[in-house]
Amino acid sequence: MANRFVLNETSYFGAGARESLADEVKARGFKKILFVTDKVLLECGVAKMVTDVMEKAGIAYDTYSEIKANPTVKNVQDGVKLFKDCGADALVAVGGGSVMDTAKGIGIIVANPEYSDVVSLEGVAPTKNKSIPLIALPTTSGTAAEVTINYVITDEVNKKKMVCVDPHDIPVVAIVDSDLMMGMPKGLCASTGMDALTHAIEGYITLGAWEMSDIDRKSVV
Repeated sequence: MANRFVLNETSYFGAGARESLADEVKARGFKKILFVTDKVLLECGVAKMVTDVMEKAGIAYDTYSEIKANPTVKNVQDGVKLFKDCGADALVAVGGGSVMDTAKGIGIIVANPEYSDVVSLEGVAPTKNKSIPLIALPTTSGTAAEVTINYVITDEVNKKKMVCVDPHDIPVVAIVDSDLMMGMPKGLCASTGMDALTHAIEGYITLGAWEMSDIDRKSVV
């Protein structure tokens, strides 16, 4: 049996890692960024920690922050429209799973417009093109949306959450900066930290253990 493990191109870890964003944007030749985040992160100043990096480097960007805690089909479609209208050529997502999932949906649909209804992406959609380049900076623990091929969008019409799985949606760069997580409310910090711990414990108990799950197991020790 073959095990498949899909990785993004580049990952940065550590306090202050967000400073790497400017170099990555410039090295990849991006001219205009659609900055995807949510209103809470804008209000509490976490998003500014990242936009300050872009502004210091002279990187042009527009902001999309109209994202619900459980992002909807409309959230994705509105983001696609803004991406096209503002002339962006790449995405930077700063937030938890909801923000990063929305950015993944935007990137996939811009590159694969035949899926503009969003609902046709449910499951394992046979998209042909890689997502618009996405750089993801998580602000919570546990979801790992910055390094996975999965995202979840809510179909409000049919009242269900759609799990979308697509190797084409994985961010090209993940920047895991602990500074961006320091402002989490205690409840969110505890629940997302428990999420991460649960993934690690799974390395001990899963019957499908292999080399990668052993890494999780060792991280608990």
